This record gives sequence, structure tokens and C-alpha cells, in this order.
Amino acid sequence: MVIAIIGVLIALLLPAVQQAREAARRMQCSNNLKQIGLGLHNYHDTFQTLPPMVISPVGDADDNGNGADEVEGWGWAAFILPFIEQGALHEQAGITQGNLLENELTDTMLVPVDAYRCPSDTGKPVGDAAQRFLKGGGMNYAVYNHSRSGNLNGGDAGFYRHSGRNFRDVVDGLSNTLAVGESCSKLNGQTMSLKSWAGCQQSLGGNCIDEVAISGRWPINDSTGSTDQKGETLSSLHPGGAMVLMFDGSVRFLSENIEFIRTASPANNTSNIDSLYEYLICVDDNNPIGDF
Repeated sequence: MVIAIIGVLIALLLPAVQQAREAARRMQCSNNLKQIGLGLHNYHDTFQTLPPMVISPVGDADDNGNGADEVEGWGWAAFILPFIEQGALHEQAGITQGNLLENELTDTMLVPVDAYRCPSDTGKPVGDAAQRFLKGGGMNYAVYNHSRSGNLNGGDAGFYRHSGRNFRDVVDGLSNTLAVGESCSKLNGQTMSLKSWAGCQQSLGGNCIDEVAISGRWPINDSTGSTDQKGETLSSLHPGGAMVLMFDGSVRFLSENIEFIRTASPANNTSNIDSLYEYLICVDDNNPIGDF
């Protein structure tokens, strides 16, 4: 009888304990995003621009069509390392000294950065199978590239290749526009796309977006697409949605039930911006969203 009562008490307490632990993990994830937000703001204060999504090495492509995309390029998370108390790693990699992101830098890429990992994610910190190409130090955070399908060279969100936006480009308002969101390693039993903080292996091709960025062509926590498509999805292991960073540095929890209009062909979603989620991603649609 006593054992049965103890069992019932444990069964009652266990969900509460799990919820408390998840609340703590979610708070840590929020702190990580706030640190990234401070890093982006300090980078902008220093260089008068946001970091580019990725920079591809010049003149390092195979132009014969045989593996032309296989050119490694540093990504945004590598550029802000000195601004999140990771200056030693930034210097070791030689990111601002002209060093290229190549296989020779494997040791540097394998260094995990705690501020880039959500504690709710169960993926391995290094070399996770969910990582798309580099398979180095894994990352759970990605910048927004486009409100619909990814666009390496442009996009209507905050980040794209080679050049960085200014805060003044976010005309819908820094507090109304999404800058960074989560990307988890597994969701609903499906492999997603853990990011690589160092950058892209295919910095000349569209697949680079899967490694460092996300877009709005799929709804939040959607795992129905191909591996590449899932790589562009805002996703997390927090129940009910994902954490996001606004351009003003504030952090919000975005519900997976936010308005999103699925197109007939979401894999090639190039339709007009027509949903709340897309409005929050685009920096200049002239439809700023306040409460959501």
C-alpha cells in the first residue's frame, strides 16, 4: 500500500519536475539569444553594419561545373565571436587575418560554443549527423535570410551573402522584425538541420542557407519537407514553438500556431507576403507587427 502511494506521488510530481527543468532550459536559451543580440549590436556599433550571412572566398571556385559549390566560407556566427566573449577562438581561427575556412581548420571548427547551443536540444555538440556539411561545432541558432524561399544573394530578411544590412534598413522597426531563430537537430522523430557556427561548406550555393540561416517558406516546427527544406525551418524542442531574437535585442517565444499560409508548393514559396509570420521576417514590407 505504501509503495503504491509513493508511486502515485512520483507520477504526480514527475511532470512538474520536467516542466521546471524545461523552464530553466528555456531561460538559458533566451539568455543565449540575448547574448547573440548584444553581439550583433556591438558588431554593428564597431563596423556600422550587421555581419554578412556568409562570405565566400574570392577566386576559389571550380568553374568547370564539377564541385563548384564546394567552397568553404565563414558565417555570421564566426564574425561575432569577439563580441560574445569568444575572442580567443576568433583569433585562433584567423577569421579577420585572411584565413580561409578549409578542412585544415578542423580543430577550430570542432570547438563547441556554449552560447550557440540550446540546452533543450539533444544533438551532439560536435559532428552531429544532423549537420549539413561542416560537421564541426554545432549551433542551434540561425539568422533569417528570406520571408519565403531562401535567397543567398538577396532576400528580404536581415542577412544575406557578402554584405550586411544597417539597422536603418529594418524599416518596419527593430522591435517588430525577426533577426535570429532556433534550429533543432531532431523533431517529431525526423532529422532536422543543426547549424555550423563556423560557416558554410557550400558558400557558393543555395544549400549554404541550411548551414547558417533559416527562411519562412515552412511553418514553425514543420518536419514534412526534404532535408534541405527542413534546414530552413524555425524549429526547437521547446513545447509549442521556438525562441526568436528581434533586431532590438529582445527575445520572444514564437508560437508554432502563428498565422502561416501554406502555399500549394511550399518548397518553392515565392508568393507575395501574406501571413503574420512572413510579415515578422521581412524588414521592409511596410506592415510592422506590434503584439503577436
